[in-house]
Formats: sequence, C-alpha cells, structure tokens
Amino acid sequence: KYRGESMFEFSKATIENIGYYVYCLIDSRDKTIFYIGKGCGNRVFAHEQEIAEKEKNKRIFDIQSAGADVEKYIIRHGLTEIESFHLEAALIDIFSSQTWSNRQLLNIMGGYHSLDNGLKSVSEIEAFYCAEDITKDEITHNVLIVNINNTYQKSQDVYEATRKSWLLNTNKVNDIELVISEYKGIFRAIYQPETWKTEIDEKGRSRWLFEGIDVSKDYPQYLNKNNSFKKRGMANPVCYVFGNKKDNTN
Repeated sequence: KYRGESMFEFSKATIENIGYYVYCLIDSRDKTIFYIGKGCGNRVFAHEQEIAEKEKNKRIFDIQSAGADVEKYIIRHGLTEIESFHLEAALIDIFSSQTWSNRQLLNIMGGYHSLDNGLKSVSEIEAFYCAEDITKDEITHNVLIVNINNTYQKSQDVYEATRKSWLLNTNKVNDIELVISEYKGIFRAIYQPETWKTEIDEKGRSRWLFEGIDVSKDYPQYLNKNNSFKKRGMANPVCYVFGNKKDNTN
C-alpha cells in the first residue's frame, strides 16, 4: 500500500467497497488541482506509472523531480459508472471554465452524504474502509468521545454535530482535553475545546456545548481509528476515556 511516505494502491477491502469514484490530482508545491478523473479500483494511482508526453504526465514528472508529491483526493465515491462520467464532466467544466477566476465556494453546509462519500485523501479513503482498531489503553489524553450518527444527519457539519448539546458529568467537563467525533464507529475528527457553556433543554436539563478548534492533524494516533471498545447497542452517545487519570467510567 505504501512506498516510503506515499501510498501507491488501495487495500482489497477498500477496492471492494469504494465503487466508481471521481478524483483529483494536486501539485503539493502550490496546492493546485491539475487533473480530474474517474475510475474504480486503483485508477487514481495509475498516472504516476504512465510513460507519455501529455501535459498531465509532464506535470507529474516536474513534481517528482522537485522532490514533491502528487496529492490524490477522492471527490466522490460509491458511484455508478454513469454517475462518475457525469460528475467528472461537470467538475472539468467548472475548473476549466474561463468565465470566472479565483472562484471560492461559500457553502455553509457540506454536500449530501459528504462525510460518507465526500472529499477524502487516498489515505483517508483507506482508513474509512480498513481502519485500525484502537483500545482504551492507547488513549493517553483525557477525551470525550461523541457519537454523531444522529446529529450529523441533521446538520451535515461535523463540528456542529459534535460540539452540542450533551448531558455531561459537570465534575468531568473541565478535565476534558480533547473531544473526539465518532461516526459509524470511526474517529473522524478531533477538537480541542476552548470554552464550555450550558443551555437548558425543553425538560429543564443543563446540556453542555463547546467552542473549539479542529486539531485532527495533531493527533494521528487517534484519527481514523476504529473504536474497538465501544459496546454494541450502547445508547449513550458520549463516553469518557481519561488517559491521564484512572477514572475511565462512562
């Protein structure tokens, strides 16, 4: 799967699940998208093996000669072949149009099912279908794990689905170092809470919510890991794991 730091193929499990997809290649030197394509299996990796005089291949050669990487992102997966044709064509039209420049999307919400089938790097795609297990003993920070299976469906925004509003143990809130967002058993995002506050729900209960920052990239030991210690059928959407303390009660 990996050669040095670079990934060069998907695992069998990922290939069996990913279906047809649309992808883009990015020049890591300036973060520009220089190619959009469609395919299945390991198609996204094939371009770096080609020997051709096309502009795309020249760009890849220039990137690699400079000691940089060709970054690969899956824009949408789980498509039919026809759907992948249409999406690829639409994206090429958008990115190659001379009608506008420096276009930046200002969408508040992500695309439909974006957390499941939306934009992901190839390594995130691999983790999505082939995530490594993590145990409580491997968590060395005081964390609050929040399951967002239900809240994400309403907001389509991982941060908003994670940060509010939860029935928490008041005595533990100030000891929480990280909040981990769990979706379908996988740790999808990690936030560092900066402030906590409460709001009263319709039953008169105090529910906690936080304002924080996304620190997912700072904690690769937790990100995209499978929650192997979660009990099946567990109704409570929150779980405390205090790696810096002996109190690991839920």
